Amino acid sequence: MSPSKPSPSIRKRRALLAFAATLATALCAAVLPLNPAPAAAATTGTSTGTAYYVDCAASSDGGGSQTAPFNSLADVNALALQPGDSVLFDRGTTCLGSFTPHGSGTAAAPILVDAYGSGALPAIDADGATQAVLLSDESYLHLRNLSLSAPGDNTTARRGVYVYAADAGTLPGIVLQDLDIHDVRGALPAKTTTGNGTGKYANASGGIVVEAQGSTTPTAFAGLQILDNRIHAVDRQGIYTWSNWCQSSRLAAFWDTLCTAAWTPYTDLVVSGNLLWDIGGDGIAPMTGQDTLVQHNTLRGFNERSGSPNAGMWTANSVDATFQYNDTSGGNSTSDGMAYDVDHSTDGVVFQYNVSHDNQGGFFLLCPYNTPTSDFVIRDNISVNDGARGFQVCDGALKNGQIYHNTLYLAGGISQQIVTESTSSTLDVKFTDNAVVRHGSSGTVGWTLSDPAWVIDHNLFYDVPVPSGATNSVTGAPLLNGRELADPYGYQLATGSAALSAGVQVASDGGLDYFGNAVPSTGAVDIGAYQGAAVCTPPIADTFNTDTSGAAPTGWTVTGTASGALVGADPATGEYGSSLRLTGQSSDLTVAQSFAAPSGDVRVDARLWAGQTGAAVGLHLLDASGNPVAQFSLAADGNAAYTDSGVWTDSSFAYPASVWLPVSLVLHPSAGTYDVYVNGIRLATAHLTTGAGAAAQVRLRVPGGSAGSSFAADDLLVQPLSC
Repeated sequence: MSPSKPSPSIRKRRALLAFAATLATALCAAVLPLNPAPAAAATTGTSTGTAYYVDCAASSDGGGSQTAPFNSLADVNALALQPGDSVLFDRGTTCLGSFTPHGSGTAAAPILVDAYGSGALPAIDADGATQAVLLSDESYLHLRNLSLSAPGDNTTARRGVYVYAADAGTLPGIVLQDLDIHDVRGALPAKTTTGNGTGKYANASGGIVVEAQGSTTPTAFAGLQILDNRIHAVDRQGIYTWSNWCQSSRLAAFWDTLCTAAWTPYTDLVVSGNLLWDIGGDGIAPMTGQDTLVQHNTLRGFNERSGSPNAGMWTANSVDATFQYNDTSGGNSTSDGMAYDVDHSTDGVVFQYNVSHDNQGGFFLLCPYNTPTSDFVIRDNISVNDGARGFQVCDGALKNGQIYHNTLYLAGGISQQIVTESTSSTLDVKFTDNAVVRHGSSGTVGWTLSDPAWVIDHNLFYDVPVPSGATNSVTGAPLLNGRELADPYGYQLATGSAALSAGVQVASDGGLDYFGNAVPSTGAVDIGAYQGAAVCTPPIADTFNTDTSGAAPTGWTVTGTASGALVGADPATGEYGSSLRLTGQSSDLTVAQSFAAPSGDVRVDARLWAGQTGAAVGLHLLDASGNPVAQFSLAADGNAAYTDSGVWTDSSFAYPASVWLPVSLVLHPSAGTYDVYVNGIRLATAHLTTGAGAAAQVRLRVPGGSAGSSFAADDLLVQPLSC
């Protein structure tokens, strides 16, 4: 295989997609909570190495034992770490400067950097240095459970973690997990005069930056894992990888000066389970990779300060990258500003099972430039109220692209060009089995597309123009069960939907829809991202968008001070429509609505927003007599909590302030249990309250004694799972 033009790894590709199919059946599988208390093994090191302890609050410097720890980064930076060694930072303390460990582990005995003790995560504040942590030419090192910051003035490079190598060969086994990376103020185009590339490419700024450089020895990272981190208030990039070992025959010409060495991609990179918000530029952008997997990540708010083109999650110059089960919202620009992007010099990129909503720039960018973007697949995704452009095509050709089984929803007031063609090059794309749905008379929706190579067949277009040349189009009502909700479960199909059995088979379709239902292998299929049976009509599907601003929510009963529960603007900048704003009072405040008790399992979804972490808001399910059946809370101790047999139990999920969090309670009355999900991650399976009846009321509650605290709720959905 020529190093300048790798062919797709077919075997790995098939294995990856098979893995995706397995994941879809357990979309919300349990994961370890963020920032768990350290395990005993982590506090004592591995059996083959030495544990070094660091307490930067200690009054005197010791030798690195637990009873006499180091008290500065200089001490631990001077160590020559060996396989199996561990460096453990005391919780509740802060070290100033840059942590630069030296040494590599092995697959059997990695070096561990972690926390010990109790309390808040140990912090490293770069305090004027370029990065809080630098891993240079290292392999088999696991970095966990640290709070990292790198303040700056947005004119020079700043990074939370910088994983760097030059002329070092292949470096395996780096794991970055359960880190809280924040207040990284690196270089931004808006603050400099050096152009749109400022803060990315080589010497990028951001939360996690990985870079390979050199000229003599091909260098790349293998099997690097970026898992379960929180990244917020960072500039420019959230998670970013770069390599100058990026020359290939696919390469777009404008990267010729950036790629100075032959193609040596990162291999088997995994970016999973990360929560990002308030990102200055791009959210997650892995470049120059092969067999990259980006999944189960949540991004709330990107391109907040860059002043240049950025997208939510995207890749360029990569082969066989898969993005799945991600949730991207709040793109704050039409300079790009799309949720997702298949960019230049790529081959075999798949975007599947993702959700996108409230992005000013739109849903997808396709940006090939002077060499075709090839063999890409965009399937089984859901877009809700994305602006500007559904699919924007930059200058250049597309080759063998497939866009199918996606659902795009537009509420009144949203203007979008469904496809915007900005090129005279051939766009070899099949656009099949997609549902494009609009409700509301305001806003402008259309197409800027004239290339007949973009084939449009067997799609549903409801209250949107049918494009010229489209065949077998359906224009009947889709009967979505919870339209306008920023919740994918609002985009299942109800009985009588014109999308049911109206689609056509697509070869190698991935086998599953967004919700994990099997796509029929023969015969007719449904149009859009849902392939299951028609769902029950939800008794509650409330967005508050049609309610009067400044008034009580229609259909809900408010108990307590009425002014504490009013419909108002969404607290997150750029989000569409209204939400229910809740303000804490001296006495209890509740907002409740009754519904007919379902006879079987029921799913209750809501989005909750807390303006602080020191006051509580609850989502409760009650029976017809008002007895609690199952209860959830963003609790006053900063953790998510739930009831187990009626007894409150804290989870280890520490919720962030001022971030929308999707919450789901899935009740199984016959088993006496319910599942608790936050951000699509199952926190627990708990028991329903003994002696309570069937759920027949949903209630939001702000306990008394929290005057002035602020909360919001939105997108309430009560969905019986059987009729």
